[in-house]
Amino acid sequence: MQSLNISTSAMRGIQQALDNTANNLANIDTIGYKRRVASFSELLSDSMNEQPAADNQNRNTPVGIRIGSGARLGMTKLDLGQGIVKVTDVPTDVLVEGDGYFLVTHKIKDASGVVIQEENRLTRDGSFKISFDDDEQGYVLHTTSGHILTDENGVNIVLPEPVTNIQITAEGALTANGVSYGNIGLWKVDNPDQLQQVGQNLFDAELDSGANPTTKYTNALIAGDATLRQGALEGSNVSMTEEMSQLVNIQRAYQLNSRAVGISDQMMGIANQLRSR
Repeated sequence: MQSLNISTSAMRGIQQALDNTANNLANIDTIGYKRRVASFSELLSDSMNEQPAADNQNRNTPVGIRIGSGARLGMTKLDLGQGIVKVTDVPTDVLVEGDGYFLVTHKIKDASGVVIQEENRLTRDGSFKISFDDDEQGYVLHTTSGHILTDENGVNIVLPEPVTNIQITAEGALTANGVSYGNIGLWKVDNPDQLQQVGQNLFDAELDSGANPTTKYTNALIAGDATLRQGALEGSNVSMTEEMSQLVNIQRAYQLNSRAVGISDQMMGIANQLRSR
């Protein structure tokens, strides 16, 4: 039974690793996407210290041998390697060079249209668009999912009129038609592996509605950990070659454990036949 438990737990973890690889491949063209790397951890092990003394002559294993219970997917670590640079020359496209995330917000309304909550999200996707927002009564920079870009104080950046000449410096200063609209906020996360993905290339910022991001995060632009580049985007850091190689390794590991399950089943079948005679 131990061999069955070990193999089945391994197959379960390998299936999760396969899902992770499939997710990486599916986002190979997603702007600002960071691949995740699966890592495994050992399950509880048993130590056989009190083995029968009568078996000493026929036993080749030492006293205190450890017998494992298999492995599981321990975590999927976020790979923070810089993605490829895609020059677009679009003034509202912003590339993050270094360690930092944009903070974007989205208002959640009830059935009557009343705002009940404002969610905060982090993203590396700098492909912003400009459109008029009824709630802000002005023009805002927003992501493809409708989340609005914020400044260094976590406040939505609102432009009072349509603009044609937007300038964004490496330090995040935003000007439009010669008028300054403050600085774009870019935030450093101390432990990115703890970020929870919520879909649409966004992470949960774990901030209360209206909270200042400086209470939890460091401004990456002021700290010198990152800079911005206008007219360019960061592509995914997923490598097709590496992911396909990982896919082959996963397939081989799954075949090995599947074969181990079959052999264990055969051995228990033979044992049952001998026992019945």
